[in-house]
Amino acid sequence: MVKIDVLTFCSGYEFPIFDRFVGTLNDTGFSGTIHLVIRPEDTQTIQLLKRKYTNVCEHVDTSVQKTHINCHRFFAFFNYLKKTVLDCEYILVCDARDVLFQKNFETYEYDPSIDIYGFTEGKTIGDEQAFNAPWIRQIEHLTKEVIYEKVKNKLIICCGTTIGKLEAMKQYIHQMCFLILKHNVKHNLDQGFHNYMLYMNTLKMNIRLSSNKDNLVNTLCNDVKKLDEANNIVNEKNEISYIVHQYDRCSTEQKRLLNTRFANKYDFLL
Repeated sequence: MVKIDVLTFCSGYEFPIFDRFVGTLNDTGFSGTIHLVIRPEDTQTIQLLKRKYTNVCEHVDTSVQKTHINCHRFFAFFNYLKKTVLDCEYILVCDARDVLFQKNFETYEYDPSIDIYGFTEGKTIGDEQAFNAPWIRQIEHLTKEVIYEKVKNKLIICCGTTIGKLEAMKQYIHQMCFLILKHNVKHNLDQGFHNYMLYMNTLKMNIRLSSNKDNLVNTLCNDVKKLDEANNIVNEKNEISYIVHQYDRCSTEQKRLLNTRFANKYDFLL
């Protein structure tokens, strides 16, 4: 079992959203620390959460937001990690609102030679012309590199969940911030940079891309949304997923079944 912490930006939501994220994680037997980056208006909600869970730490982000919130969160992460000593080997950086946990991912068999794990969706970059293909083309224009032709037939890597060794993830976050600042990006481009960094290996690290078949993270947006008889979200091999991202893409009926699976402790219809 590895020592792994969780880092997320969670702001602007009511208490049940925070509780669902932290609660499903702790229900798996997770023993690490959950680091929540929040905004000042979330302070009261966090105090309620900390009364319920002892492994929650918060960082109040008071910095001026100069870019899209999806990009801004990396600057908040950078500021937090710059001043905070984490006692862990690995860290999961993830979304909060649409992430749930079903198995303790501390027990997953991580390959010690891998620095960063990225998690793919079920479509290629070239097949997703609404967002991902244009994002890569924008980055190609900004960097003056040939990128799109090299990655268009590769699966989209979702930036809502990334796991890596602590020092590797610090470098990943630092490079994300550097690219956003260098190119003066004001809009939502973090996933484009995420795919650029991992596919082009600008970090010069050992990177493993895992699909939903690998089952550490099951990203549902462009893939099968499937529940087993006990109402666990499973992959196409009927294996219970450790971490589920974008469960909000499930049908209303499937979300009601998730409520049942978690004994109505959390509301997945919110």
